[in-house]
Amino acid sequence: MSRNLTIIDKDYAQWVEDLSVRYRQSQIRASVKVNRELLRYYWELGRDIEEMHVEERWGESVIKNLSIDLQHKNPNAKGLSVRNIYYCKKFYLLYRQYFAILPQAVAQLEDGKVPQAVAQLNEVLFSIPWGHHRYVMDKFSEEPAKAFYYIRKTMEEGWSREVMLIQMDTNLYEREGKALTNFTRTLPTETSELAQELTKDPYNFAFTGIT
Repeated sequence: MSRNLTIIDKDYAQWVEDLSVRYRQSQIRASVKVNRELLRYYWELGRDIEEMHVEERWGESVIKNLSIDLQHKNPNAKGLSVRNIYYCKKFYLLYRQYFAILPQAVAQLEDGKVPQAVAQLNEVLFSIPWGHHRYVMDKFSEEPAKAFYYIRKTMEEGWSREVMLIQMDTNLYEREGKALTNFTRTLPTETSELAQELTKDPYNFAFTGIT
């Protein structure tokens, strides 16, 4: 009969702690990776709708048809409702305007010569949970710079959705004078509420086919 052994040794205890932190960091990296792929898909879907002029080409009901056809092809998908597809279009339109602030960005992206500001935009834009993005789009659909400010602050501070909404409602953008600190973080800290939400995001589970 086996029994648990208690090892009283500070090196062992520290090793267990280090392994736990590394496990959590690996979870977050995996969640961020899935989230980025999901949001890139949404971005490209919104881009296609806009650049292919699908509503002008096939009529306003095409989005409903598209939703039905995509869900038929992908029965376990969560983000292919009519409402979410319209969010994909809004997502693209909102931040496409932001890219326009940097005139050479689109052309340089083709060559892999990405300016630092554009690299940061891509890093942050596709690392925040889709649920956060939907709330930001609802409030700032015509203000791309303000929308990105709150997305970036969410990444910097590790905000949960609730905290982000409070900051939006209390006009942090205006109170801080629109300032942004130098952005260096590429992953949310493992103890942040944002990290917890990323690892439990139902959109990510649905995207990977995990129920």
